[in-house]
Amino acid sequence: MALKRHACACALTLLLSACGSGVEGTYEDAMGMSRLRFERSGRVVQSSDLGGVELQMRYEMDGDRLRLRHPGIDGAALVLTRMDENTLSGPMGVTYKRVDD
Repeated sequence: MALKRHACACALTLLLSACGSGVEGTYEDAMGMSRLRFERSGRVVQSSDLGGVELQMRYEMDGDRLRLRHPGIDGAALVLTRMDENTLSGPMGVTYKRVDD
């Protein structure tokens, strides 16, 4: 009985820590020209004040890597690396920091 209770407690701990590890929220590049808004549903919206461009994509997490799939080009994806809770790193040294929504 004690083993079963211990296993349930471990499973609950793992479940709760998985819930807190998402990337949901808004991230902005250092120059403030591009934003990524991640939603729990697996959708991300990339927007830019420069020209008012907005692109909706799907994202997948694999460990610390995020793959943002371009909707119009089959197989095209942007790969970001999660550096910490508040920082994403992209190609060519572009860094996105979490901002308040």
